[in-house]
Amino acid sequence: MASVLTVANQKGGVGKTTTAIHVAAGLANQNFRTLLVDLDAQANATSVFVEDAVPIDRSAHAIFRSKKPLIETIRPTRISNLYLVPSVLQMAEIETLLAGSVDGFFALQEALSVSDFQFVVIDCPPNLGLLTVNALVAARHLIIPMLASKFSLDGIRTILDTCETVRNRFRSDLQVLGALLTMYDPRTAVSKLMIDPVTEKLPVFETRISRSVVVEEAHLMQQTVFEYEPKNRVGREYNELVQEILDGIKKG
Repeated sequence: MASVLTVANQKGGVGKTTTAIHVAAGLANQNFRTLLVDLDAQANATSVFVEDAVPIDRSAHAIFRSKKPLIETIRPTRISNLYLVPSVLQMAEIETLLAGSVDGFFALQEALSVSDFQFVVIDCPPNLGLLTVNALVAARHLIIPMLASKFSLDGIRTILDTCETVRNRFRSDLQVLGALLTMYDPRTAVSKLMIDPVTEKLPVFETRISRSVVVEEAHLMQQTVFEYEPKNRVGREYNELVQEILDGIKKG
């Protein structure tokens, strides 16, 4: 059975999609057969790997709308061992659909139950709606990207409360693998000062992801940082994060 990792935070602009992309690509680069599932209607993760228009019936939308088998929505990417369930703009309507469904919390979990991947990485929309809850119910581990800022810290309580609700009602083994500090600049006082308050609330990855223009340049070129500038420090940091994730999963 696949190890399912959900990358979520209700705040936008925290490097959530960048993290999902690079965790998935990093796992694939280590020869793990990996599936990246894009649940965000903005489809930013999809845009890094897909140039043509995505048919709605071959996207994540079809999993929820018509319960299409997962295998019919998966497409290979140019990266060996990495596969994608793409998103489309119409994903925005799925929240309403799920709200009226008796089993609306379990659609993604049921779809993934027949996958033959070693890892599944889920990129969530920047909210705690029913798509994100689906991703939490489907997952064993949660990664929470966040900025080293007071507003990011203030929002952590909300996602932790949602996790606790999911744990109590649907998925007792859901584990917060860690908070990931992104766009991190050790030269600033606020970056250093935020580590202890975050650590008091939840586990924090030792790896920090630096702020770098290379990330945006890579996205613009529809590439991962690993492809665009392999020796850049952000690429090294995401590889270190992948190793931390693997170690954390082994420890349970």
